[in-house]
Amino acid sequence: MNYVSFYIAYKFLRSKKNSRFTSIISKSSVIGISLGIAAIIVVMSIMNGFHSEMRNKILSMVSHVIVTEENYTLKNWKELKYKIDKNNLVYSSAPYVEGQAMISFGNNVHGIQVKGIIPKYEKDVTSLKDNIIEGSLNEIGNKPYQISIGKDLARKMNLDIGDKITLVIPRANSTIIGIVPRIKRFEVSSIFNFGMQQYDKNLVFIDIEEAQLLYGTGNKITGLRLKLHDLFKSQEMSGIIKSNYKPNYIVIDWTMMNKNFFNALQMEKTMLMLLMLLIVLVATFNIISSLFMVVSEKKSDIAILKTIGMTSRNIMQIFILQGTFLGICGIILGLLLGLIISFNLDYIVKFIEYFLGQSILDADIYMISSVPAKVELLDLLFVSTASFVLAVLATIYPSLNAAKTRPAETLKGN
Repeated sequence: MNYVSFYIAYKFLRSKKNSRFTSIISKSSVIGISLGIAAIIVVMSIMNGFHSEMRNKILSMVSHVIVTEENYTLKNWKELKYKIDKNNLVYSSAPYVEGQAMISFGNNVHGIQVKGIIPKYEKDVTSLKDNIIEGSLNEIGNKPYQISIGKDLARKMNLDIGDKITLVIPRANSTIIGIVPRIKRFEVSSIFNFGMQQYDKNLVFIDIEEAQLLYGTGNKITGLRLKLHDLFKSQEMSGIIKSNYKPNYIVIDWTMMNKNFFNALQMEKTMLMLLMLLIVLVATFNIISSLFMVVSEKKSDIAILKTIGMTSRNIMQIFILQGTFLGICGIILGLLLGLIISFNLDYIVKFIEYFLGQSILDADIYMISSVPAKVELLDLLFVSTASFVLAVLATIYPSLNAAKTRPAETLKGN
């Protein structure tokens, strides 16, 4: 493409001879592309933020890597912990004992998952200690039979710090009067709040030695939980454990534990992006309409250009440049608008909530109470590139039509 093509394309865009309707169509194509791209960026930012928020919430309780053995029992865990902690990928590790139980208080009964922990190790692997809202996690292990429960469970069971609850373990004890379940009284020493009902309503923590006693595991534990410096190196760490330690270790990383959930989120994001690109595709049809009208209005100008030596290829270049310029303007405006909305989404949502008089997100349903937004460079590049390609493709047919103009017939008609 030469300078002349650029110059004529620019003059055609700036021409005051264009009809008002053609000018409106051109502007609407720019506005349509801008709004489409802005919508894609905002939606993708919310999806990225939601994905990141959910991953952080889940991984605040679910370890990056879990090491166990057959039947989910691990022997000689102290020796294994010592070896694993020396690995540069590992930030910290913590043992745990896991089991099912029933919790009873007054007339209320609820099924729960029990985790036996060592608080001084647990605080380096999960965010449990940081999410304690009442009481102290340090009571576990220092006083006999202390328990930490979730906020939603405390609300459902009407529990408070210091209340005595009954823990019923689904393991039988043989006595002279027959087989009876294992029952033990615990005192509520702390209440935590992870912001996810899945944990806050169905999970409790007790001392690991008390859990071993209740579930009859002896010196064995359920497994060893690892927190890595980089969670995305969990599969690499899994390979190191399997190759450098006992081959019969069962190693589970966070991508395996929540694979279906994260795959569903990624699929939802991909499908939303494709659907939102249809908005841009519709907007590019305005470019086609705009160029066809310009070609119709500029037929005599095109004929004159051809008579003075411009080729059909040069004519095509002029209108491709004109349509591409409209597309680029729409892309730039759309990126700016989308980024402005995304970076100020929290204030916009608060204004809408104030106007409606109610909260948009219910934490019990969506697991988050605010609309998260996270702009990713790759999304911006993908959206911009895809929109640019669509805009260029939209210019080809009108440009071909302009190139087919026959100077003799056009000028004779005038």
